[in-house]
Amino acid sequence: MTFGPGYSSLGYLRQFPIATLKIDQSFFNHLTTNPDDAAVVSAVIGMAKSLRLRVIAEGVETSEHHAFLLTR
Repeated sequence: MTFGPGYSSLGYLRQFPIATLKIDQSFFNHLTTNPDDAAVVSAVIGMAKSLRLRVIAEGVETSEHHAFLLTR
């Protein structure tokens, strides 16, 4: 499986008037126990900040998740 071509392409971040990136709830299910999920969330937040985009984190249910997001 590849990420890039088609409608999932990161190139759309340049082509469309996107103002917000949403992080799916599935990344928060194991955020504190799965380093890969934590890395994806951190990368999305970093990219959004660099592009001056708003970030919505769907499914934040614990204080640990909230604290993780505040440090990014």
